[in-house]
Amino acid sequence: MVQDLKVSFMKKSLTLTEKKRLDILAAAQEEFKEKGFLGASMDSLAKRAAVSKRTVYNHFPSKEILFHNIVKQLCDSFSQAVNIQYQSSKPLAEQLHIAAMSEIQLLGSECFRDLNRITIAELIRSPELASSTLEHLDQQKDGLHVWINDAINDGRLKAVDSHYAAQQFLGLIKASAFWPQLLLNQTFPSPEQQKIIADDAVLMFLARYET
Repeated sequence: MVQDLKVSFMKKSLTLTEKKRLDILAAAQEEFKEKGFLGASMDSLAKRAAVSKRTVYNHFPSKEILFHNIVKQLCDSFSQAVNIQYQSSKPLAEQLHIAAMSEIQLLGSECFRDLNRITIAELIRSPELASSTLEHLDQQKDGLHVWINDAINDGRLKAVDSHYAAQQFLGLIKASAFWPQLLLNQTFPSPEQQKIIADDAVLMFLARYET
């Protein structure tokens, strides 16, 4: 799992300092997953990451800051998955289907589900941590709502709150390709099922909002 996380976020050649930071984040994910936020220790985390405790604190002065960085990874993953550019010359269904399949691929990652399990568990346990985390989440820009705004401005979608509409679209996908796997440990949909989920989400979204 540590290797999975490292591969997921290593998009370029990294410096030694950047690699250590990535090792610490990967170790933190494992530590929080096994022991929870309260049970995790910086000492144990440092050993797991094969770095000194001082190195951990140089990168992340506290467990709270470390946790927020894991949440940021989650936000960045979401943003990248639905970061589509609006194209006025292409059918809306074609563009949305690409976004839907990208989202499904992200949701199918075991690493991504582990990050969600860690985050959800800690948000339930700590209202204070939840408040600061949600504030951080609100600051993230979602690529899909930008796409929706562009389509509205082009007269191809009805005027609607783009954030609300984006959550509706993603919710249609997650109902079959995220929550059952996260909460009930169900098998992730097959490629054929994934296409059906994406097609249906696009069809229902456009039936409601396309002009």
